[in-house]
Amino acid sequence: MDGKRDRGPKDGFPFHINISHSDFSLFLLPLLNINMSKTPVPIFVLMGTAGCGKTSVATEMQKILNCHYLEGDSLHPQSNVDKMAAGHPLDDDDRWPWLGLIRDHLTQQAKEVYDLDVSSPNRVVVVTCSSLKKVYRDILRQVPAELGTVIFVYLKGTHELLLQRIQGRVGHFMPPSMLQSQLDTLEEPDETQEKVIIASIIPLPDVEAKIIVEEAVKRGYLPSTCL
Repeated sequence: MDGKRDRGPKDGFPFHINISHSDFSLFLLPLLNINMSKTPVPIFVLMGTAGCGKTSVATEMQKILNCHYLEGDSLHPQSNVDKMAAGHPLDDDDRWPWLGLIRDHLTQQAKEVYDLDVSSPNRVVVVTCSSLKKVYRDILRQVPAELGTVIFVYLKGTHELLLQRIQGRVGHFMPPSMLQSQLDTLEEPDETQEKVIIASIIPLPDVEAKIIVEEAVKRGYLPSTCL
């Protein structure tokens, strides 16, 4: 590590230090006061554009798992909320601090459940975050690897269905006109390159959540006690 700083999003801040993820984990874990004797906590990030049902599906997953749940949008600063409500898309400078804050919350929530029995269904964290670009997902993956494993759940739907859902929402700050901007920004995750479950948004949220949990158990992300 040479301490050199340059502009970039790697930490969710306007600079980064040349340090590997494993080095970052080893540095941070003593500060978290964690005895790393168990498997990492599974952290599910429900991602996708507006209208894909992130909140609805996450709420149903929380019911199944009785686990921590964080609504990523709740961490947006008011300036971001006002910008989106006015129909203006966020740029990367708007997103870096927000993504860094979500990552820090995930780290803290994983720490809180780490010492639970590894077979416990609620030894898991669920969060909603659009995570439209791979570089955004890379920031969220910066949770110390020994503490938590970040798995993305991409809620995928057609433009027509997404728009229909957005138009039917009441009281949300995201106007329907913003959907196309999000779709233009979206970099769909590749299952061969990222740890991700791709789920259709056609089923009802409770059914979709059950399908996601079953797939997570099948892949070994969750213990069989979650079924």
